[in-house]
Amino acid sequence: MSDNLIRHKVFIASPGGLDDERKAFAEEIEEYNEIEAKHRSVYFQPVGWEDTLQGVGRPQSRINEKLEQCDYFIMVLHDRWGSDSGPNAMNATSGTEEEYLLALKCFEDSNYPMKQIVCLFKSVPLNQLADPGPQLQKVLDFKRKIEEEKKLLYGNFESLDEFSRHVRKNLAQWLRDNGSSENQGGYISPETPPNDDAAYGIQIANTDKEPDEVLSNAWELAKEGKLVDAEIEFARAFINNPKEKQLLNYASFLIDTGQLDKALMMIDRAIHLANNNKNEADEADALNLKGIVLQTRGDLDGAEDMYKKSLEINEKLGRLEGMASQYGNLGIVLKTRGDLVGAEDMYKKSLEINEKLGRLEGMASDYGNLGIVLQTRGDLVGAEDMYKKSLEINEKLGRLGGMASLYGNLGIVLKTRGDLDGAEDMCRKSLAIEEKLGRLEGMASDYGNLGIVLQIRGDLVGAEDMYKKSLEINEKLGRLEGMAIQYGNLGIVLQTRGDLDGAEDMYKKSLAIEEKLGRLEGMASDYGNLGNVLKLRGDLVGAEDMYKKSLEINEKLGRLEGIASQYGNLGNLLQTRGDLDGAEDMYKKTLEIAEKSGFKQIQEIVSKLLKDLTKE
Repeated sequence: MSDNLIRHKVFIASPGGLDDERKAFAEEIEEYNEIEAKHRSVYFQPVGWEDTLQGVGRPQSRINEKLEQCDYFIMVLHDRWGSDSGPNAMNATSGTEEEYLLALKCFEDSNYPMKQIVCLFKSVPLNQLADPGPQLQKVLDFKRKIEEEKKLLYGNFESLDEFSRHVRKNLAQWLRDNGSSENQGGYISPETPPNDDAAYGIQIANTDKEPDEVLSNAWELAKEGKLVDAEIEFARAFINNPKEKQLLNYASFLIDTGQLDKALMMIDRAIHLANNNKNEADEADALNLKGIVLQTRGDLDGAEDMYKKSLEINEKLGRLEGMASQYGNLGIVLKTRGDLVGAEDMYKKSLEINEKLGRLEGMASDYGNLGIVLQTRGDLVGAEDMYKKSLEINEKLGRLGGMASLYGNLGIVLKTRGDLDGAEDMCRKSLAIEEKLGRLEGMASDYGNLGIVLQIRGDLVGAEDMYKKSLEINEKLGRLEGMAIQYGNLGIVLQTRGDLDGAEDMYKKSLAIEEKLGRLEGMASDYGNLGNVLKLRGDLVGAEDMYKKSLEINEKLGRLEGIASQYGNLGNLLQTRGDLDGAEDMYKKTLEIAEKSGFKQIQEIVSKLLKDLTKE
């Protein structure tokens, strides 16, 4: 091993019964070192009680000495809390708890190298969750404590593969943190950062959320942000009444809280039960939920297939509510692919049915989705009107999740108009609700949008922190679209600091995902940003090619903000070549769109460019 490697020690704490996870932890770190870390001059060293030398004294004290030297700490719990470690200064009731409390102390004390703490919980069977014994009860109490203190995010995993993914994602985050650029200065691109996709309002069709008292109580607890207790109630609901509806309610909760692997297990069990019982209505609802999970993971083809199967069953049964939900969800797939006309048609079909039924929840989702189409086209007035209609309904229904999504969307409108204070206020309102509900996807969107506000204000450190928080959650969820957006945003931070190589790497990572998803809006932003990098390097031909690719996509989408940005970039390019007349023409086109659509940021940039051009 090269002496030039930067070494980081990663400690794993766990009670007995998790030998497979401890083995997978060491293997994952070893593989990550070989594939990725060593090439970046970093080496992660796994550390655990197994590495403690035999000697005189309390065994846990010797383990603690090792822990105090570590940079990162991962705690893994399942259904056991562990045995008493003996008298200790922290009054811990198990060795694992003592290790956690010591890691927390080290994290808060700059004299120790501890940089991050991660807690992972392995799922337990439903019958055990519904009736926990003393050991599991202590684990659940600890999980509640983390939930209430909100000092750190915890993760859940269902399988060994999912555990390994958690480890790898954290290693990737730590590697990025280790290699982050601190250079200042550089060129600020006329291309605006890609907007994060504040929640679209996916419709979970027909899932009866109150078929019995236990389920009703579970949803109330979830609404209050008491996620551990809510999950216990969902488990009890199914144990007491093992039917499809109970599984679907539980799966809906798991989707909301980002536990997608476990949600898929519940959904597949529900589909199996529905087929056995010839219950087509519940099968349609289960297919709908499966589509939502697949869409969250970026599998648009799989999601579309599930939505169409669900729609077919709902049409056969004459279930208007289910049909409306599937029209809405199919619209989201089309919007993601850049087909705004098709998406709008789906949303309007959904809205027509929901208005006929007087189904306020569905109407709220449709208004919100139509707002996103209008916003993408640059119609900020129309978008704001749709968002406010949706928000009014959500407030009337007391739907906190819907309110959070709409606050986030309104924040993006205000940001585009240049009202940064208003935008930040909306985003923070959204984030407060999402954190209360434990909705990771919403939190990721809000962090991303807050990052954009901070970046426009020139706070690159704050913006980078927000983008990394968003990226961490999106990686945890396996949410490709969100990952691509944050790679793009981080690229802009690096570019602004003058780190062109780092920026290009981020943009290419983003573009690879967007191309995989077929997400045209994201591809357009990445092409524009890559064009900026090439221009800064003096490759004007390559830059022009990128700008034109971006412009072509934006014109196809009718995305006025993107069109304006690329006219501005092309104008800047022509000015660099000395073609002042051509540059002036591009800038005027940009300004015309910006003034018409209320794009204040672009308007300010281009007005200054035109003013400077006339001086030349």
